[in-house]
Formats: sequence, C-alpha cells, structure tokens
Amino acid sequence: MFQPGNAGTEELTELIYGAAFGECSWQDFLDRLASTLPNGRSALHYHDLATPSSYVPSVSGFDDEDIDQFNRHFAAVNPWIPKAMLVPVGQGLCGEQVVPRSELIRSEFYNDWLKRQTGCETSVGVTIIRSATRTFMLSTCTSSTDADLNQRAAEQYTSLAPHLKRAFDLLRKRDMMVSGRSEGQSLLDSVGVGVIYVTENLRVRSMNESAQRMLSNNAPLRISPNGRVTLQNAETAAALELLSLRVSAHAEPHVSLVRASDGAAYRITLVRLRSDVFVELLTGPTVAVLIEPATALLPEERREHLRDMHGLTPAEIRIASGLAAGLSLREMARANSVSYETIRTQLKSIYTKTQVNSQAALVSLLMR
Repeated sequence: MFQPGNAGTEELTELIYGAAFGECSWQDFLDRLASTLPNGRSALHYHDLATPSSYVPSVSGFDDEDIDQFNRHFAAVNPWIPKAMLVPVGQGLCGEQVVPRSELIRSEFYNDWLKRQTGCETSVGVTIIRSATRTFMLSTCTSSTDADLNQRAAEQYTSLAPHLKRAFDLLRKRDMMVSGRSEGQSLLDSVGVGVIYVTENLRVRSMNESAQRMLSNNAPLRISPNGRVTLQNAETAAALELLSLRVSAHAEPHVSLVRASDGAAYRITLVRLRSDVFVELLTGPTVAVLIEPATALLPEERREHLRDMHGLTPAEIRIASGLAAGLSLREMARANSVSYETIRTQLKSIYTKTQVNSQAALVSLLMR
C-alpha cells in the first residue's frame, strides 16, 4: 500500500542534499520519489512560456519515446503548464487543483499522451523556482485516482520544496561562479558556505576553506584540540548529537539561525548523509554541518556602487546582499533583529531605487 509520510519525506530530503553534495545522484532521488505513488513516473522539468518547447533533464519511469513525444508536441498542449504560473511556489498540488478533471480528460494531452502513452490519470507536483515566464518543477504522473492518497503526496511535496530550492540555489550559484567544479566542498566554497563533515562522536572528518575562515572569525562553533565539534547554540548542538548517533532513527535535517558572541548571525544546516549500509556499520554516520553568514556582505566595490549609483542605505545594502546569499525575508528579519514588515518595506524601497520589480531582477543586478 502506498502511504507517503514522514519517514519517506526524511529519506527523500537526505537524497536531495546527497545529490547536491555529490554523495548520490538526482536519478536516485527521482527513482525513490516515483516509488511513492502507483505507476509513479517522476520528472524534474523546466518550461518557458515564451516558447512551445520544454526541457526535461531528469526522469524516472518514463521511456525515451514518452519524453520525445512530450517535448516535440504534448508540452505545448499540456493544460497544466500555463496554469502552473498561477499557483504558489513551493506548494505541492494535485493535478485536479490546477485544472478540473472534467477539463483535463477532454484534452488531447490526456487522451493521447498521459492516459494512452504512460497509463497515468493525473499528476502531483510542485513549482520550485519561477521567473516572469519560466518555471522549474518537480512532478510525478500516477495512475492513482485516490484523492486522499494524492493529497498526502502533495503535502509531502510541500515539505520537500524548501530543500529542493536550497539545493538548486547552490547549483545555480556554482554554475555562475565556478563553471565546471562539481565537488560538494568546492561548490559550497564558491558561494561562501562553510561545510564540516562530522562523524560519530562529533569528530571532524574534513572541512572546506570557507569553514576554516569562519572558525577563525568567531563563527558560533568550536573544534577542540582532539577534533571534536562544539556548537554554542544548545538546540543546534542537541540536533547534531542526535543526527550523529549510530542508532538514531531521526534523520530529518535541522536548520537554525544562531548568533555568535560578537552578535553576527549565521544559518546552520545539519544534514545526515546517506551512506552504504556496510560503510555506515564500519565507520558510523556522517553529518554535514553547513555554516552561512546570515548577514552576508557584498564585495566593497559592489557596496560602494549600490550606495553611490542607487542611493541604497547601509540597511538596504544588507537586505540586498542577504537576497544574493539566498536568505529569505523572514531569515533576514531574524538576522537583523527587525520585523518581517520592516524588511518588506526596505525591499520596496530597494526596488524603487534600483528600478527593478522582483527579487530575481535584483539578484541579477547584483551579480553583474
């Protein structure tokens, strides 16, 4: 019986981070995701409404002919795709919540591709990233017509969405800044994220250069002379202890925003990496500790440009640089000890001064 639930979500989340760090592949993630629904066929796919074509880089369950026909014709007549521009980013939805089933089953897409070609009845999906005309999505076609089962799957996709966005943000930044480097530690170095791999008993296995710099600049953790990690925040420290236990059944990633002794804010993400069962029996589990300055600074020349050319205040520059670092508005509010509404007001002011109208356009301006 198919029952998407917390255990499946934790496993899928580990696979997402594993793929981002090079510990496994996106194929592993999609294969596992497809197995959570009857006749599941999963895909990561990109659509641009300015063209009739689509791009489907990774699939599970579809054969080459399925995808070829989809790309050549059926993407252009898929009634879900234009409606996907209207649904909330990050919210998992069943196909019937996007297009009424009575409308879907009358479509060429349903009769000649979804039903006849793949044997499916509907789809469950989530929009991960969206720009003015483009969407990047995760979806699974299924033969299930069980509304409750499909809704539980949609809720699971909502839980996965923040982790997927984080993983793809890291990959996008890598592609912009260090094309060709794919190793996990190098990827994170390139976007200023420290990573420390911690094994059983909280011993450090390795760390990247960004982590070494942060440790020397008062980051909210310490490494003892015998190589043991100590986190200053009690809640985060307890989560790391739990994730590093050999017998721990709890594997859900932990994210927290903490302050160092000098008042600087950091986002710390703890992820237990998937390992071969025999390797883990011999060496114990491995936890990746990701450390990011939550008040990230742009290079001085870029800050001067924003101040001199656009008239941004120091507070607005902090907001702009936080967006460039991938922080959410709520995270920036916590990092700067102000309200969410204050951050929104400052962001509107930034838009006016820089003459852009979206976070994506602002980040594009900052990356020039």
